Amino acid sequence: MPKEEFSSPRAFSNAKVFSNLKRKDLADISVRFKERAYKRGEILFIEGEPAQTYYIVGEGQVKVFQTSADGLEVILHMLGPGELVGAFPTLGKGTYPASAQAFTDLVAYSISSKAFDTILEDHPVVAVNLLRFSTRVLQASLDKLREMATERVEQRIARTLARLASQIGRKTEAGILIDAPLTRQDLAEMAGTTVFTASRTLKSWERQGILKTGRETVTILDPHRLVMIGEDLPASEDG
Repeated sequence: MPKEEFSSPRAFSNAKVFSNLKRKDLADISVRFKERAYKRGEILFIEGEPAQTYYIVGEGQVKVFQTSADGLEVILHMLGPGELVGAFPTLGKGTYPASAQAFTDLVAYSISSKAFDTILEDHPVVAVNLLRFSTRVLQASLDKLREMATERVEQRIARTLARLASQIGRKTEAGILIDAPLTRQDLAEMAGTTVFTASRTLKSWERQGILKTGRETVTILDPHRLVMIGEDLPASEDG
């Protein structure tokens, strides 16, 4: 009997929302999405708009952010390949709770909300995975609020860099390179602080040998010390 061949983009195979699906089902789902390339800085959707389209990240990074009444942007999440973007409203009121923008050059796969609902009906396991995904998103948002309310700015910046290092960091001879263009503005928005404070903190840590900065790069030279700062632990006597 000839072997059947089913193929789908790697992003779908890696997507947690589609985990535990058979290859045939995954291939059937992937063909319902449309591929599109975005330039760095392009907007996928804006907070408050009707949530008519959802996305799977294929290549690159997406930043999800909210804008305060005074115009300050706070980055809530950085999402990479295999991550689902924009589908949280499936369990809510049907509008995007935040905006999404290409943080790097990006390849994403889009689908209408109605077509995605059909996938949930055809494949109940995806609905279960979506519920788990929504729980993770909600918990991450609550953690962000807690950090903003209770932690010192240095802690928040350290935690932000540590998260980025674990999500998109790449090991080099010098240390862990955060493998995406990261401006001081980006870092300030992620940590909920000002560009001045973010820049001042990075310069201090650079003098201490904790990290090294470039025009749009950060290389973490001493991950242990960064974690210590993020956890607000005292420096060891031999460090």
